[in-house]
Amino acid sequence: MKFLEKLKESLLSVLPITIIIFLLIFLFIDVEVDLIIKLVLSAILLIIGITVFSLGADTSMIELGSGVGGSLSKNGKLIFMLVCGLVIGFIITFAEPDLMVLARQVADFSSLNSIWLFISVVSVGVGILLLLGILRIYFKIKLSILLFASYAIVFILSFFVPQEFVPIAFDSGSVTTGPISVPFLISFGLGLSSVRDSKDEEDNSFGMIALCSVGPIISVMFLSLFLDPSSSGGASEVITNVEIFEDLFSTLLESLKDVAIILLPIIAIFVLFQIFSFKYPKTKVVRMLFGFLLTYLGISLFLTGVEIGYLRIGTAIGEYFLGLSNKNWAILVGFVLGAFAIIAEPALHVLKKQVEDVTTGTIRQSVIVVTISIGVALSVMVAVIRAIYSFNVLYMLIPLYSLSIILAFINPKLITAIAFDSGGVATGSMAVSFILPMVSGLAKPGNGFGTIALIACFPVVTMQILGLIYKIKVSKNNKLNLNEKLKNNYIVEFDYERHYLEPLVVTRDEVIEFEYTKKKKGGKVRETKKRN
Repeated sequence: MKFLEKLKESLLSVLPITIIIFLLIFLFIDVEVDLIIKLVLSAILLIIGITVFSLGADTSMIELGSGVGGSLSKNGKLIFMLVCGLVIGFIITFAEPDLMVLARQVADFSSLNSIWLFISVVSVGVGILLLLGILRIYFKIKLSILLFASYAIVFILSFFVPQEFVPIAFDSGSVTTGPISVPFLISFGLGLSSVRDSKDEEDNSFGMIALCSVGPIISVMFLSLFLDPSSSGGASEVITNVEIFEDLFSTLLESLKDVAIILLPIIAIFVLFQIFSFKYPKTKVVRMLFGFLLTYLGISLFLTGVEIGYLRIGTAIGEYFLGLSNKNWAILVGFVLGAFAIIAEPALHVLKKQVEDVTTGTIRQSVIVVTISIGVALSVMVAVIRAIYSFNVLYMLIPLYSLSIILAFINPKLITAIAFDSGGVATGSMAVSFILPMVSGLAKPGNGFGTIALIACFPVVTMQILGLIYKIKVSKNNKLNLNEKLKNNYIVEFDYERHYLEPLVVTRDEVIEFEYTKKKKGGKVRETKKRN
């Protein structure tokens, strides 16, 4: 049964990080009993929330993104596609729950104290870069070139804006890729590219998230030029003296209200496209609406669990290590928590499934999870070191993104797009609501910002390195097996740039004409094989 399969997946995602937190509590950290009870309730809510969300996203957000992308592409009018892309990008980002969580923390620790101004500016940035993503598919522009140009602008701007806002800007770009936007944007790119050019469908289905993550960085940096760079307040206090179930109920109601408000525009998009474009049968419409309902309930439960337990315990863990004279243990704990926190991200489950589907199982889900987990673990470790020693986040971001861009010109397009998308997926609700408060508890007020940017950056590098390893490994295997396949009456068609992970092997009877040229020390041997 699909529900039991999703439930098992959720249990395996949430239990490891929860067990580690409980070990820290019982061995080192003294917290009140009500906070421990809330952590147990949080774990239950996260397990149920991820399960329900995963079931809903399969039949709602993914279907909607693919349908909208295909409809816009079939229309054929570039101006119409761009206008719709701008509006959709704004609405999808405005609906991202992780963005609201970050906006509240930014309002607490910076002069940007208007939550809705921050969310609006970030949403505009995503909308504008979504236009660039559409243009990329329409004109078949290489993702590596666009990423190089985009990040060049970002790093040039970073030397001119108030330094207080640099880590905030990078964090804002990272949190826009959460449980709402990831399934939509991946399937949107897939739907758009499948109609434009089926040959590039796989490559273009990824990379949209990577581009959209750059927009908020630029837009927040421009906004910071008009703000007074002075801190507005102190840290939010951890509330532990409220009745447990009263706190749970009030937080759940708040989450239900917030998620309802942010999902309504997305449902409105579905209704409009259904009336004017989709024309889906009633059974599919009902199934998708039910999927939206499950998505709504899943995200609400997930956010409630994060708010009442993980956010508060994260702050408590950070403050505990801040009080220690030897903070080296905090670095090790940060590495371990980072490795397991990412597994609980709902968006990761969407990405790993679609990567395995698109690569026809060549890149397994387990490989994706392990590679991204290593990247996040390293990033949290570096974030903890930065919180302790207070160095500029650009000292890490500039060389890491430079390395990623260099590798983007070496790796095939599909791997590059998946790698940059994985960075966006890593920065979801657990990163914003657990890791960021933990690092902030270790740092001076406001110095925790930049943590999300680091979490977004490291997985890009680890995924690119994974792609490079695959490239070298498969290249060697193909050279060893090529002659054997030809001896066995097989013909190999091999497009290294697009399908280096899965060369096409067919028999003579399946090919009209094939010509194979092989170089040897003694000269050039030419073989021509034709079908009857």
